[in-house]
Amino acid sequence: MFELMIGVSVISFIIALFGTPIILLLLRIFEVITRKTNIKDALFIILTPFSLGYFYLIPSNGAIKKIYRGASIFFFVMLLLGSIFIFYMTK
Repeated sequence: MFELMIGVSVISFIIALFGTPIILLLLRIFEVITRKTNIKDALFIILTPFSLGYFYLIPSNGAIKKIYRGASIFFFVMLLLGSIFIFYMTK
């Protein structure tokens, strides 16, 4: 049972580490392409860290923003589960 917990935390950490930047970046690029924003706003949305540009410039209504928020919450939960492994290894 203990090995299962360690395995789940390692897998969730790997998913969060590699999945978060790729998926969220692709969602931001897709949003910029579908809204046809100007180049300055597009770069601000895509390149600003912590999704600040995305949440600042994109209106709150829309299916992609709901998916983005859901993905952000999912990856945050994966990161919390992955942190169990790090805390265990330092103990």
